[in-house]
Amino acid sequence: MEKSLSLSFEEIYQSRPEVLSFAPGRVNIIGEHTDYNLGYVLPAALNLRNYFLASRRKDEKISLWTENFKQAEEFSLQEISFSRKNHWVNYVKGVFWILEKEGFNLHGINAFIWGDIPLDAGLSSSAALEVSVIYGLNTLFELGLDPEKMALLAQKAENDFVGVKCGLMDQFISTLGEKNKALFLDCETLRYELIPLYLENAKLGIVIYDSGVKRELASSEYNKRRFEASSALDILKRYGVKSYKDVDLKMLQERREEMDDVLYKRARHVVSENQRVKKAVEALKNDDFLLLGDLLFLSHESLRDDYEVSCPELDLLYEMAREFSGSLGARLTGAGFGGSGLALVEKSKISDFKEKIIQEVKKRGFIRPRVYKIEIGDGAKAYWLDKEEIQ
Repeated sequence: MEKSLSLSFEEIYQSRPEVLSFAPGRVNIIGEHTDYNLGYVLPAALNLRNYFLASRRKDEKISLWTENFKQAEEFSLQEISFSRKNHWVNYVKGVFWILEKEGFNLHGINAFIWGDIPLDAGLSSSAALEVSVIYGLNTLFELGLDPEKMALLAQKAENDFVGVKCGLMDQFISTLGEKNKALFLDCETLRYELIPLYLENAKLGIVIYDSGVKRELASSEYNKRRFEASSALDILKRYGVKSYKDVDLKMLQERREEMDDVLYKRARHVVSENQRVKKAVEALKNDDFLLLGDLLFLSHESLRDDYEVSCPELDLLYEMAREFSGSLGARLTGAGFGGSGLALVEKSKISDFKEKIIQEVKKRGFIRPRVYKIEIGDGAKAYWLDKEEIQ
């Protein structure tokens, strides 16, 4: 892979790249829409990645090529402005923008971008792009940033430049993930623990179901859900609550009359999802995948009914997994409104599960999805191509 990408870089720029970095996409095992509500999440890094190759220039121009879209973009460090033409470049511009704002001394670069993370599938291709860029720049310009700081800056780039008020989960797992481990993260304190995810030992696999439904409503509805959950929390704060982690379902029920139906449902999802994440951590520590599967089903029901971010195509995965004897659990993953879902399936029955889904999708007249087994991979890395040094 490294050699092929380096040759592609040389074809475009007629020079060799100095640095290669990569960052993975993620699958969130459980803990959806809890990250920006400063709750608990349990993501894992994928073996699908975004790659960033770069070399220094003598001027202040940033020259980019994305192999996925076959598009070139250029901008100057002196004028980093939002692009309405090519949305992908804003994630790159946002990283340069935040680093400049933080006072780092950057220079122009030639860069090549390629990734194998499905786009608009809820697998965090945008965070992987941001993290791969900031890792590459950290190495190329010797900025001295640690992984946690890079995750925070990448999130800030997406919040303040791109304009998506995402939580920290995607950037954090992209930097700190490890092979065959999930990351239990408290999004308020940023305390985290790597939890073994021994799927192979249990003869299980994670199947990703990319519904093919573009998440066209995700940005506006995502911000709306964030506002609704925050509004419900403001009511609870009148009674000494600091965050959703301080709330249980009994306490929430006691304040039911002070909220309208929408705010109550949004709060109920966040509170119950936080509880499910903690139960999932204990399930993984005990290799109790039956319990984990049940929690996945409950998570989807809550996302569908209380947070209202599902769609018929994602509900289909849940329904099929409920009926299929080799499936332990399933739910939508990511922001919802389309994108992807995940299912926990016995390895020996994954092919049958895929075939069953494709048949049912065809019967219902839905878009043909992509269904594939994924592996849990490592977090981001960057290194010099002419050195053995890994950073």
